[in-house]
Amino acid sequence: MNDSLKTAEKILAQSGEINEKQFSLLEMFTHGGPIGIFVMICLFLLFMLSLYIFFERFLTLKKFSNKNSSILNDIKDLIHQGNINAALDLCKRTHTPEARMLYKGLMRIGKPTRDISDAIENTAQLEIFELEKNVGVLGTISGAAPMLGFLGTVIGMIIAFFATSAQDQASAQMLAGGIYSAMANTAAGLIVGLLAYLFYNILVIRIDRSVHALQLTAIDFLDILNKPVTH
Repeated sequence: MNDSLKTAEKILAQSGEINEKQFSLLEMFTHGGPIGIFVMICLFLLFMLSLYIFFERFLTLKKFSNKNSSILNDIKDLIHQGNINAALDLCKRTHTPEARMLYKGLMRIGKPTRDISDAIENTAQLEIFELEKNVGVLGTISGAAPMLGFLGTVIGMIIAFFATSAQDQASAQMLAGGIYSAMANTAAGLIVGLLAYLFYNILVIRIDRSVHALQLTAIDFLDILNKPVTH
């Protein structure tokens, strides 16, 4: 009878110890062994790279969209006044993709419209390439991060099952600890991948708006050149 009571007390004590154990994100992310920690470091670096690219491109695109769009109207007035040099100087002083595109068009005034259109189009393509700089990296991270996390999980579970099989009396607690540590890699990979995917799509939407603005500017500029001056 006494032995049964002692056994019951031991079981209750063990269950109390288990219940007292608090869930810790830090422990979960650092309890995966050398491979798990290495995967977490890689995912953290990918996350920081995603943040840097997102904010750097976001601020660049915001700066472009906030620029005064009156430059086209100013150039229109200067062209009608016959002051091409002043229009060129205005484009040089305005550091925007729109101004650089218009500068190339102004440089070819007097040539066939097709040549002017080609110059504007080629410059616009270069400017779009600059606007999209490093955005593709976010797309890569959005796909690579979950796979990296899943790879860490698979390796971690292999190690956990191998360690459990090597024990004469493997406990469920030991196995569960190895599994939840390994699954943390997948969770971290999904979080990084999801954020990178959101960052990528936000930037793509803003880039599309900027490209549309450049196209409208190019069309309006060609209309200005082809429209006869009325006094």
